[in-house]
Amino acid sequence: MFLAHAYKAELIVLHVLDTNGWKFPSYYFFSTDSFDRLAASQAQVRQQRKGTLNKLASSFDLKIETIFKEGSPGHEIIRVAEEESSDLIVLGTHGHKGWKRFALGSVAEFVGRHAPCAVFTVRPRAK
Repeated sequence: MFLAHAYKAELIVLHVLDTNGWKFPSYYFFSTDSFDRLAASQAQVRQQRKGTLNKLASSFDLKIETIFKEGSPGHEIIRVAEEESSDLIVLGTHGHKGWKRFALGSVAEFVGRHAPCAVFTVRPRAK
């Protein structure tokens, strides 16, 4: 935040809800009631994430624009960065290594390779 204050930066906080995990095989659902429960659950998750995003943005002592998107996180981050003519993307990482990184993929790596601007990644503190 120090740099944002010093340079009078315009900040955008983006959250991308990865909806790929919501695609369940149809044999898991045997009634229309199951679909209704899934839709209600998805709406609840959307509202919770939007609320968390707004709470985070309001915790900073800066003017911040919030953007909420759904889809593939890496692709959406790149798309928003291009649309907003971003100068820098700051991105947290999970710090996965080895098999976990291979199996789960790496949004940070994808963004670093395809971003239209500089990318600054922040790893979590060591446990």
